[in-house]
Formats: sequence, structure tokens, C-alpha cells
Amino acid sequence: MQVVTISGFKGGTGKTTVAALLGVAAIKNGLRVAALDLDRNTRNLSSFLAVRRASRLPCPDHVMLMDLADGVKASAKQQSGRLEPLVRMARMDGYDLLVIDTSSGNLSDVYEAHLLADVILTPMNESPADLRGLFAPVGSKAAPKINYREMIETVRFDRQRAGLPVQRWHVVMNRISALNTKISDIVNERIEAIAKEAGFERTWRLRDRVAHRALCLEGRSVFDEPLEGKLTMSELSGRSEVRALLSVLQPPPLTFSRLAA
Repeated sequence: MQVVTISGFKGGTGKTTVAALLGVAAIKNGLRVAALDLDRNTRNLSSFLAVRRASRLPCPDHVMLMDLADGVKASAKQQSGRLEPLVRMARMDGYDLLVIDTSSGNLSDVYEAHLLADVILTPMNESPADLRGLFAPVGSKAAPKINYREMIETVRFDRQRAGLPVQRWHVVMNRISALNTKISDIVNERIEAIAKEAGFERTWRLRDRVAHRALCLEGRSVFDEPLEGKLTMSELSGRSEVRALLSVLQPPPLTFSRLAA
């Protein structure tokens, strides 16, 4: 089984949409998929899965995580250990893929979700704010309160220290406009320039498609047959983009025997 953690330093970048699309695409590709929603405030992924189940559409199995008591807080490196048993059970139950949708909430859960991941997917928009927030150098005053890049480096260091393979890290440029702008060109050039330094492998691109947002509200995706008529060209293109993203699941799954045995 592979674990894909989808994360970022803030909301609004499309993490849940990417998680939903990836999970449904993997099922359509013949994989057995489980999904874990760590956003205890919005529960957007949980709501999407509930609507799909009610509509009897192919759906990732929903893995539940008990909420922490109100007022309980933990630092990013203070592992709660709540996720490890869930990953172990999912592996024992024969799942091929576990998709984890993170939040900016409980930091111990977010840290552990990264530590247990085979692949980290980081959606971002074509904006200078996202660029600064995600890739500000460690120790930079321009970084947000929680330095995302520093967290990734810390998680990778901790995995190496445990004798485990370093996670594959991919950036997903999400909600890309069909119109090129000077700002988007600058952001994309900067992303390519810092890829090696920051340590992520590849940048993927998903267009800003009304179909993704509209269908998600109904618990549907571009991989479902339309209720009326045929798929539009935009929906067919959306399918191709998400199918390409599935290639992050290659090479074959890594094992986590020392973390979740």
C-alpha cells in the first residue's frame, strides 16, 4: 500500500479537490482506495465521500479519526501516534492506496501524516503569496508562522534517521488559468528554478475547471458518467490531467515496516 499525503501551508489551494479526484481516479484505475480527512473544521472530503456513497457511486472507503478534545494542542514534532494504527489497519485490510487530506489544524497529526507518507502532493496556486509561503528558505523572515518547507525538511531528516526512504515530493500547480499572465510566468519560472534546491521532483498542472468545483458539490467527478448528454471537452481534458497525476504512485509501493509494522 502507498500513502499519499496532500498538504500545504494554508487553505484555498485545492487540497481537498485534488484528494477527491485522485481517490476516484485510482478506483477507476482498479485500485482499492481508503481516504482520511484530517480537516476537523470543514470536513469537506468527508462530505464529498458521504454524498458519493449516498449516490451509490464508486467511492474511497472513509477512514475515521477520533477528534482531540477541545483545547488540546500539540507541536509539529510532538507525534500523537493516532495515524500509525490507521495506516497499519489499512495495510492489513489490503488497500492499495491511502489518501490523506490534511489541514492547518492539529500539527501533530499533520506532521505524522507527512512522516508516514510515500508521496507528498502540495497543491499551490499561481500566486507570489503561495510561492513565498511554500518555499521561503528555512529561517527566512518572509516565511509564514509555520514554515512549510522547513517542516518537509524536518520530516525527511527524521525518516532518514530511522533508516527509511525519503518521501517523493511533487508540487501541483492547481487552478491554472487558461490565460497566461506575467505573474504566472514569473511564478512558474521561479518554481522550476528552486525545484532542485527545495527537493521536490516534479511540477504537475491542473487547469481551473468549473466542472471540478460544480461536480464536487454533488459528490461527482469528471470520472463519472454525466447525468445528461456527453462529457464536455473540458471534462475529458480534466480526466487526462488527473490520470497523469496518478503516475506519482509509481514506482511500486514502498514499505513502512519500521514505522507501521
